[in-house]
Amino acid sequence: MSKTLSVFFNIDRTYLTVIEHTANGLSLEYVNSTKSRINFENLGASIKGVDELHELFNQLPDGIARATVTMPAEGVMVAQFPGRSDLSKKDLEKLVSLEIRQIYPQFNFEDFKITLTPFLASNTKKQTMLAVIIPLEDYETINRIMEPLNLPITNIEISQLNAHSCFLYNYPEMRDKTVALLSVQNQFMDFSIVKNGTPAYYSLSNISRIDAIGEVFENEYNRIVPSLFDSIDAVYYFGSGLTKDVSMMLWETSMLLGIMESKRLNAFRMMLSNLDKRDKEYCSRAFQLYPACVGGCMPARHDFIKF
Repeated sequence: MSKTLSVFFNIDRTYLTVIEHTANGLSLEYVNSTKSRINFENLGASIKGVDELHELFNQLPDGIARATVTMPAEGVMVAQFPGRSDLSKKDLEKLVSLEIRQIYPQFNFEDFKITLTPFLASNTKKQTMLAVIIPLEDYETINRIMEPLNLPITNIEISQLNAHSCFLYNYPEMRDKTVALLSVQNQFMDFSIVKNGTPAYYSLSNISRIDAIGEVFENEYNRIVPSLFDSIDAVYYFGSGLTKDVSMMLWETSMLLGIMESKRLNAFRMMLSNLDKRDKEYCSRAFQLYPACVGGCMPARHDFIKF
């Protein structure tokens, strides 16, 4: 069966997974990460990270048919705005162009690759869309870094949407619930809602102090419950900033808010695996680091419109 390589250029380091699509489900064939980061805004200072990544390319299993790339939401432009998927592509282009002009007045629509994801309507009945806007120069950088593989890059997506796909595969019993997914990274927290298996909300919050993470989560909860959603059935958290202390603060806040299902998101929960004992032990400790990377190996579980 076919194998997919997923490369996640995160803000702390670069993560890799290879997943094989088999008749019995998805099988994890390879997992690893660099020790150094790759900063697209300062590639000259990222030589060590690029060299480490290329060394890992030499360790990959045979039979990989394609590659996908994941970017952290903090590293691209992400905008949520009112919009419906039944609008014409021309009208949608106008809406996105307005967003770009407000943030990057010196650039034009043609300077970016753009993906729109329609969100499920909330209690307000108003429909919104998430625009992921990636500069063309970032695509060129990705192609240069990935060139040694000589593989087609079939998709480039942000971490939070790939984490949605990972969650829906690994927690099938929660697909009809309203679930919050929290990604904790450095000074930011991505907060999104998946309702009935469909993206319904997204925000990116600044974390001024890590010991305030519970307060940030509670503020976001109060902003959307019950005005946008009647309740949240479960919350799962992940990311490179998810220490034991942070996990405990998020769990305690969840309990105070009445959310009884609250835990780290296990990226490998429903995965088959042929990994050796050492790699399996690593996965049992580090599964919260890989939801975005694992989700990158999967077909998107949501609708999208590409420009």
